[in-house]
Amino acid sequence: MNDTSTKIAVVPRVSIDWYRSTPWWRLISHSLAISWRASHLGLCAVALLATQALIGFSGWLFAPEPNQASSWWLTPESRTESMTPWTLNPNQWLEALRAENSRLKNPSDDNSPTGDPTVDPTVDPTVDPTVKTATASRKPMVWFHLAPDSFIHVWRRYASYPFHAMDTPTLRKSGYFLLNTLGIISLWAFVGGCLARRSVQELGMHVTSPWTNTLRWVATRWQSIVWSVAMPLSLVLLFCLVPLLLGWISNIPVLGQPLAVVLMLPVALMALGVGWVAGIALFGFSLATVSIVTEKQADAFDGMSRASAYVFQRPATLFLAVLVAEWIGHFGGSVVSIVLNTGYNIIAQAFAMGSFGRLGAMNSWLDGCFLGIVPLLITAFGFSFFWTASTAIYLVLRKDVDRAEFDLIDMDSTLSAKPLPKLAESPQQTPKTETSANPPNPANPADE
Repeated sequence: MNDTSTKIAVVPRVSIDWYRSTPWWRLISHSLAISWRASHLGLCAVALLATQALIGFSGWLFAPEPNQASSWWLTPESRTESMTPWTLNPNQWLEALRAENSRLKNPSDDNSPTGDPTVDPTVDPTVDPTVKTATASRKPMVWFHLAPDSFIHVWRRYASYPFHAMDTPTLRKSGYFLLNTLGIISLWAFVGGCLARRSVQELGMHVTSPWTNTLRWVATRWQSIVWSVAMPLSLVLLFCLVPLLLGWISNIPVLGQPLAVVLMLPVALMALGVGWVAGIALFGFSLATVSIVTEKQADAFDGMSRASAYVFQRPATLFLAVLVAEWIGHFGGSVVSIVLNTGYNIIAQAFAMGSFGRLGAMNSWLDGCFLGIVPLLITAFGFSFFWTASTAIYLVLRKDVDRAEFDLIDMDSTLSAKPLPKLAESPQQTPKTETSANPPNPANPADE
């Protein structure tokens, strides 16, 4: 009898390597670990301070009309609450957050002249110094915090200045926004290039480079990064001269207005082309920066052309990647916010236990520095994650469009290769070497 029918068929087990099937997840998720490093946060914090100083200088120089574009760069702009795992009642948490935000916006609403509702205004703290101690001890530790700006909010900060410059322009306002735009492009072209260069090496090749090499590499391509962003904006400004000239012609009596209206018809039909050119700068400036610091012998035109190709050829892929970066950045930023605020609260409460006042409320010129450390670092994380995630998105789009591998990165060829370490010779190898160097003469049969 044949027993083949009784054999059990063995089905091979099939496993899926999710990193290979979804390479975009590994890149974007790993960008979170890169973006919250102390060196990246410190670089972004210094850049934010320089940006705020630039805006203050241009405001003093031009003194434009009040506008909403002069945002404060040292604190998160989105004011999104962070995710706290120990929140028991989300409704109470959100109510407390709204109350805290309203108190920060309207400090005069507090009953106390000092802005602290726990201080009794009838008691003179100079007579009874224990009042400050009791106030500091009664001040609760805040377990709800603001999350840093998300990926899209950081992009909006960069892209807002060209848009606001076109809103009811005046001479002083145009000079104010022009100086701010050029300063922001010049400053963040270098900072973003450094972050993108270090991120692309670690994401694509799993190696890290010294900061000196990164700074030198980005310095050689800094002008190309600046021009890759300024080139499409300059083209848009040049095109604006045509309707500007037609607007002047319309002021001519009798024939000016009809002539200008007729000539504006073909100009208005070019709105789509002008919008695409502006879109290259607004949507692709981060991708152009990554392209210039990644590709071999890349210049401004190469970075702009790659950014426009990736944005307009793969819009769905870009949209999905931005959504993933937005989600990861929000939860990662919540972790950073909780860690920074918790550490600062511990230090501040320990200081308050041994002092008559609170840290940041000592009537010192350094109070603003203490109160601004945590918001500055939280904001710096949002900008650091933006450039790191943009690097990951660039590699994903390049893989989809050009079929280029992630490790195809231009490395610094000027660095000399490190010699291999010399291995110590064992005692048994020394006589063999001498013997091979001086081989014995063959025996002469005549001498025997």
